Amino acid sequence: MSSDLHRASLFFRYSREEYSHHKDVFERGKIEMLSALKHVRVDPNSPQKAASNEHEPKARNEDPVTDIGEESKDAAASDADLRKLYRQIVHETHPDKIAISGLGQKEIDRRMGFYKLATEAANKQNEDILVEVALDLEIDTGLDEARIANSLRNRSQFFTKEINQIKDSVEWFWVHATEEAKTKIIKEICNRNGWLYVTDEDIIKCVRFATGVHPGSREDIQRRARDSNQKRKKLS
Repeated sequence: MSSDLHRASLFFRYSREEYSHHKDVFERGKIEMLSALKHVRVDPNSPQKAASNEHEPKARNEDPVTDIGEESKDAAASDADLRKLYRQIVHETHPDKIAISGLGQKEIDRRMGFYKLATEAANKQNEDILVEVALDLEIDTGLDEARIANSLRNRSQFFTKEINQIKDSVEWFWVHATEEAKTKIIKEICNRNGWLYVTDEDIIKCVRFATGVHPGSREDIQRRARDSNQKRKKLS
């Protein structure tokens, strides 16, 4: 493997892991925000405006590498090359082979995952995924390394773009925000849509419910804390 391909491969793996992490955080924020909104009280006397989806988090691209543009597809490998690469991957990952390999269960599960991924990619003639699996397994692809390195850099750039978009989203901000900031987010959504009405205390309860904190009022929590401290003092 050339040094250029090695560097491109390392950066691609890093970008892929970073995107996976950021996507998980985004989905967590999306779930928590929607959960909070579901528990917001509706004012039956408020004039109902047309339902709006503006407050609903936008779904992220499930497969960003499919939208990287055509530049990485130039001079794609032939069907014969892809079949050869797939056979190399199967040689390292086939369930019958690894079952008697003496490998640990974690590595067996990892290779079986690669086998499934490579098989799906081979059926779809997806060169990018086959190359990705081969590099993860440290298999020599036998393909044009300069072209592969360029493709990996393009895919890494797309991951970086997706990460930046996620970090600009309200879902990302939600996960990292304080309770006060989350309360302001819900209030803004309610005010913007017009058909929701809640008190500040209602919003706090919704935020706490969504984030797994007991949805009682601040006074309730403070009172329980005082009672707990008094009990500990008596016991001591």
